Amino acid sequence: MPAVFVDDDQGYETWLARNSGGYVVNAYRHPTASYLLLHRSSCRTISGEPARGKTWTTGQYLKVCASSIAELARWARLETGGALQPCGICHPPV
Repeated sequence: MPAVFVDDDQGYETWLARNSGGYVVNAYRHPTASYLLLHRSSCRTISGEPARGKTWTTGQYLKVCASSIAELARWARLETGGALQPCGICHPPV
């Protein structure tokens, strides 16, 4: 079962630290089929220090995390009817 992080940067960062081989979907706070970006948990765009003082899960985005892409693809279909789009930086296998 994927872990969904909303208003929980600490929980999200802890998940990343414990799941270096996992995957993360970045989605709008109210997920839509048009924006479901899949990342490796090590991707620099969704880990480390947020850019320009932003936060990971308290703004307009949420994070959905799992150890397998199949779990995240299922979440995306059930929540939005959409499909995952791979990050152009970390290139996860979709």
